[in-house]
Amino acid sequence: MTQDDLTLIHAAYRASPNNLDLALLLARKLSTLEMWPEMLDSFKPLLQQPLETQPPQGTELTQLLIRAMLETGRNDEAEEILERLLDAAPDENVDELLTTFAAKGITPRRRNRQKTVDDPQADLSAFRPLDLKTRSEFTFAQVGGLDTLKESARMKIILPFQKPELFAKYGKKAGGGILLYGPPGCGKTHFAKAVAGECGAAFFNVGIHDILNLYVGNSERNVRKLFETARSNKPAILFVDEIDALGRKRDLMRHSGMTTTINAFLNELDGVGNDNAELLVMGATNAPWDIDSAFKRPGRFDQLLFVPPPDQSAREAILRIHLTDKPVSPLDLAHIARNTEHFSGADLAALVSQAADRALTDILKTGQERPIDSKDIAAVLKEIKPSTLEWLATARNYVEYANEEGSYDEIREYLGRVGGKRKMGF
Repeated sequence: MTQDDLTLIHAAYRASPNNLDLALLLARKLSTLEMWPEMLDSFKPLLQQPLETQPPQGTELTQLLIRAMLETGRNDEAEEILERLLDAAPDENVDELLTTFAAKGITPRRRNRQKTVDDPQADLSAFRPLDLKTRSEFTFAQVGGLDTLKESARMKIILPFQKPELFAKYGKKAGGGILLYGPPGCGKTHFAKAVAGECGAAFFNVGIHDILNLYVGNSERNVRKLFETARSNKPAILFVDEIDALGRKRDLMRHSGMTTTINAFLNELDGVGNDNAELLVMGATNAPWDIDSAFKRPGRFDQLLFVPPPDQSAREAILRIHLTDKPVSPLDLAHIARNTEHFSGADLAALVSQAADRALTDILKTGQERPIDSKDIAAVLKEIKPSTLEWLATARNYVEYANEEGSYDEIREYLGRVGGKRKMGF
């Protein structure tokens, strides 16, 4: 969307401030552009209205405004508006909001709405493994590149599941905890699914919003229920995405309400009173430096695996996948891959999507259909940059100044392979 388009929507909304469809369109665009202060400024009058009278468009808009408050540090107001929203719409799905609250180290507290004594465990999450057929079909063959990571995973994860007797002779057993870390969009979740497929294990894909719950005690019950379900399906791999929202360092948390949930998770991870053999818990995070040391002690997430941006061969494979079934003229994918260093898998998907947009725009203007060509790709490459650069710049600082224990040696090796600061652009 161009700035002119956004200006037109702004003007239309100011002319019709009671049009919720128009308001929601504007809010979605501002959210996509992460223009949080502008969003709050545009919708000040809405926040003064009773939420009970709002139709579905209004409740979605309210959720976007709560997100904007969190992103601009207005956390107390965000909690207050969330409470008003749930009082007005008790069944409203706020899972994504809970994830955002958790990422800020906040557990929202409900003050006015309580569960009944007859239903103390209502609203708990349901946990089930990924469909067996889907699980068995997704293996390392579907993951392009990452050869070093695959080899490490085979030794640390897959072979102990496949040859338990051999590893048991040397005091090793299948299971434990492994932390996947790296830039966003580089395939940590896909890699975890492929590991489960290689192991032939049940795979549980859990988001932090599946664990956190607004009601006192329910988050801890969700944790217990999650581990009980995984143990009943052993051998199993339990994958928790955005683990830093749950395992954030204590001094970064705003509320102490998360402490009991964290303790419940760590107790289950330790296997106190339970057998965790053949149960592997994998966590994924973009910020390993924000994970509390209690999570990384021996017996918990004591093994770290770095998931880097895809290398050249992986980028070529990813491009080929995203171009499949699209009208495409002959492209030199190897050349494109060489010119997309540090692009994540998500960046490459966006590259193909935006190139398709350019082709469609041209078709609509000329009325003549044509395929996606190298000119479309080249034009998009001039406009976008890899999203991993900011993460790599942050990671470099931790490698240079906070790597006394060698936790980030894998990042050091990666930075050494891809070149120095000049090549990376910072």
